[in-house]
Amino acid sequence: MDRSKLVKDPVHGYIILDEDMLRIVDSAAFQRLRRISQLPFVYLVYPGARHTRFDHSLGCMHLARIFGERLGLDEYKLQVLAIAGLVHDIGHTPYSHLLEALLREKGISHEDMTLRILGDNEVSNAIEGCGVSVKDVKRVLEKEDPLGSIISGPVDVDKLDFLLRDSYFTGAFYGVIDIARIIYTSRLVNGKVALSTRALGVLEELAIARYQSFVNIYFHHTVRAAQTMFLRGVKMLGDLLDFSQMSVEEYLGYDDLTVWCLMRQNEKTREVIRRIESRVLPKVAYEYRAHERKEHLELIRSAEAIRNIEELIAEEAGVSNKYVWIDTPYIPPLPYVDQDRIEFYVEEEGKTILREYISPLLKFTSEIYGILRVYTLKEYLDKVSQASAKVLRR
Repeated sequence: MDRSKLVKDPVHGYIILDEDMLRIVDSAAFQRLRRISQLPFVYLVYPGARHTRFDHSLGCMHLARIFGERLGLDEYKLQVLAIAGLVHDIGHTPYSHLLEALLREKGISHEDMTLRILGDNEVSNAIEGCGVSVKDVKRVLEKEDPLGSIISGPVDVDKLDFLLRDSYFTGAFYGVIDIARIIYTSRLVNGKVALSTRALGVLEELAIARYQSFVNIYFHHTVRAAQTMFLRGVKMLGDLLDFSQMSVEEYLGYDDLTVWCLMRQNEKTREVIRRIESRVLPKVAYEYRAHERKEHLELIRSAEAIRNIEELIAEEAGVSNKYVWIDTPYIPPLPYVDQDRIEFYVEEEGKTILREYISPLLKFTSEIYGILRVYTLKEYLDKVSQASAKVLRR
């Protein structure tokens, strides 16, 4: 008897979950993803952006399966790839990439936490129950297997899903791209996943969509105001939220709701929660983009340098440094020129051959694009604006 489930997804239509895959989805670690927002605080600007890592993970599994079928993988490798797409974000911190900063300060990433969670527990048992080795899934996630680039690479199912999904739920249609053309023009060539040169146009569309989504959604000044204030508040909790030192069981006990309640109950951070609840957020006092002062942005990327400049600006403005926030978000490059670059192929005389291809648009998106913003409370805006201009022009 077929016990498969059909999940109605607003982005991809019906997603099929067979009985074995359902065991992974029904695990406590995976269900936790329902309580981790895909885009923390973006709902303050785009009210519909309430989707979660759970939704995104199902979408990635769906696309990974389509990708694998197109590449002609055998049934075992197809299942490994689909499971890797399903669990690739299971190690995320609460509030997704926002609180991953706490891990990165300790030299750890959410990918590392995913591998920890795939130890000997409910999730790994569910994976083995699919007739798949956890070790093979890890090899894909760690990119020891060439198929790893389908899950995390220059053109992967992660990007393809989040661009479409974030566009759908925000209503800001920057990420609407023809993902089917990307998938159906892909091949395995010399052990590498490559894209036909005939799909260059849609790939350029993806690069532009990704760039526009970062600038207009992820790095919207109001979104980043809330995120920057919230992150500083979380750091005030110190060892209470040292995710790097937690056991897997402890780590999985934290989600957006538990962190929110912890901050609301703590007198040090209660004010942060009150401001977000009331949408009383910091305002931009000063801003510049990478193309204006690229070298300067690179110099102040470290947390210590940012703290020092915050103190200088606060002193110059005559306000408490707890009311000055510096944010330096940057758009990570779309790999095009390094060892993890996008590969292209052509078909000549019945052969499929890897071929380098030059695209000015892809070259542009292969470079880091950064922004610097200084935030403060509305009542200090003029003072901090003038102080920022003075300090940052030194």
